[in-house]
Amino acid sequence: MQVISSFSFASGATLQSLGVKSTFDPSGRTSSNKLTFTGLLKLFTIPKWLLGLGFVFLGAGIHLYALTLASVTVVQPVGILAVPWSVLLASKIHGHKIPARIWKAVGITIIGVFGFTWFSSRHAVSDSDVQIGPVVLSFVIVLLLCGVLAVVASKTVPWAKAMLWSSVGAMFYGLASGMMKAALDGLFKYSWGITDIRVWGTAGLMLVCYVLGVWMIQQGYASGPAEITVGTMTTVDPFVAVLFGLFVLKEGAGMGTFPAIGMAVTGAIAIYGV
Repeated sequence: MQVISSFSFASGATLQSLGVKSTFDPSGRTSSNKLTFTGLLKLFTIPKWLLGLGFVFLGAGIHLYALTLASVTVVQPVGILAVPWSVLLASKIHGHKIPARIWKAVGITIIGVFGFTWFSSRHAVSDSDVQIGPVVLSFVIVLLLCGVLAVVASKTVPWAKAMLWSSVGAMFYGLASGMMKAALDGLFKYSWGITDIRVWGTAGLMLVCYVLGVWMIQQGYASGPAEITVGTMTTVDPFVAVLFGLFVLKEGAGMGTFPAIGMAVTGAIAIYGV
């Protein structure tokens, strides 16, 4: 299911990137582009951007269902497959021939994701009730870190802008996925009531993360190619979500040394491929 979700996300990201770039002067320097709030509202009048949004929502829905079936440590890393999908889509749209080194990178990424998922699906489990304190603390830490990175992104050298804006958005997205899993576990595994303040508190923080993430990701689309944004997102997003799963949801509580090393090595292989 997450493989399908990754394709849907890559399709949406590619279309949204094209939509965002259509609002800027095509003869200007892409890295100098910065999307204003008015520009963001204008995106809702661009058909290809709206179609991309539909694909993103479809992918998010499939992703949500996948999180009800497995731990976030298992589900989230598979999203890295959006990178090869986006490369293939970009080659079709722009008529580029994909060089051998790109196919090699795609193969390395797939091998890394497969290995990471193999280890995490067998050893990452969560039997501990979700605690709201660590959830809030993780939000504060990520918010502060993203604030610093956003300032750096606005002042950094042109070639790094897209990567930094996308990194900030991806951190918010990864945290939002972890919080989504926390809320779902609370409701379906630990009998939190639908009126429980922990459900609404976690859901509220999750929505804040998504809103901030959307804003930052659009800045990434404005500042560089979709492949850079997707590649950065699908590397940083799973990293943040996996850390949340391991330490906040305690999915790695019963994990031995060998599986942990295996996850670290295969995760590094996937990131290297990206």
